[in-house]
Amino acid sequence: MINVPITKDETKAPIYYEVAGNGPPIVFIHPPGMGHVTFRGEKDGLQSQFTVITVDLRGNGRSGTDDRELSMYIVAEDVVRVLDECGIQQAYICGYSNGGSVVQELAISFPDRIKGIVLIGGFPEVNSFLLRNEFKLGIWATDKKLMTLIANVLAFAHEKKPEKRKDLSDYVKQVSPEFLEEYYRMGLKYKATDRLKGIHCPVLLIYGQRDDYVHHYRHLFQQYIAGDVSMILVGNTAHQVPTKKVHALNHILKDFMRKAENQYSYVE
Repeated sequence: MINVPITKDETKAPIYYEVAGNGPPIVFIHPPGMGHVTFRGEKDGLQSQFTVITVDLRGNGRSGTDDRELSMYIVAEDVVRVLDECGIQQAYICGYSNGGSVVQELAISFPDRIKGIVLIGGFPEVNSFLLRNEFKLGIWATDKKLMTLIANVLAFAHEKKPEKRKDLSDYVKQVSPEFLEEYYRMGLKYKATDRLKGIHCPVLLIYGQRDDYVHHYRHLFQQYIAGDVSMILVGNTAHQVPTKKVHALNHILKDFMRKAENQYSYVE
């Protein structure tokens, strides 16, 4: 187990990360504001067979910032720096919601560092009325400095147990409203659709069965990605698959990575 929790490049934002377990590495990328605590269930459930890495994106949780203007590429580069700190050449990357945009940027801009990607509730661009308004609502709330409201809404939507709700709410409050607003604006504008042809690794799309307002995005991924794309709908849940369907997600991830590892072994 690696015990160094902060990236050491003094010229760039210090990125907090946690590592647990042994085996093929998988990195989890959270949506803006939520931090590494989003994936507690995955960390606990996968570390017996995989090296699980969770991070706080720059400006979130325990991670810092630098003077560079926020961009999806820079956030993706931060994740590569974490891999470098861990001595890992290639990893599976799993992104949830807008965290999936970071994962797409990683697969496009740093393909040699990626074994496969998993997008939970992912989208390559914001082109629907409901999703666009969700981002605009976040921008409005952060502009009004309503961080307690944002934190409580996210915590209530994702966690059932009061102590976990409080943990998540407290973690969201650590990001400044100004920086969270930047994330929301970046996510709203980000478009990877025309660049998806640069993704050649195995891709798994996961959507909650009731998360139907993002289901249509799977067609863009399937149309533009050159490599293998598979999709799974998780029953009896909406968008919050990582916290509401932990056991099902862990089973799906294990199966995806085992199959991918077997393919790599066969090729070698």
